[in-house]
Parts: sequence; structure tokens; C-alpha cells
Amino acid sequence: MKTTNGWERTPFHITRNELDVAEKWPAEWRLLRLWNFAREPKAFELRPPLDAHVTLIANSFEARFR
Repeated sequence: MKTTNGWERTPFHITRNELDVAEKWPAEWRLLRLWNFAREPKAFELRPPLDAHVTLIANSFEARFR
């Protein structure tokens, strides 16, 4: 579940692990998108492949020592 107080198209964060699981088990995986949470909560469901519904933008990197 991904929740925001914004509107239904407010960007949200998704982890690399969540994307990996969605790719590995697309028939079983669902993302419940809960929005307008503080006022009048509403929800919808996204099913893989996620890139059919959203644009995925990498915005952080893991830094490992050499």
C-alpha cells in the first residue's frame, strides 16, 4: 500500500525490492494506492507491469565502498 494526502496522481516512492517482487510474481502482486487520506480517503489498485501505469524515475543511489 502506498498512501499520500495528495491527489490520486501525486508521486509516491517504491523500493527496488517492491519492483523486483512485482516482476517476479506479477499474477499475485498488487499495489493499493490510497490517496486523499486526511480528508476523504480513496483507493485504486495497480497491477504489473507498473511501467504501463507510471513512469519510474531513479532518484537515489546506494553507495558501496570499493
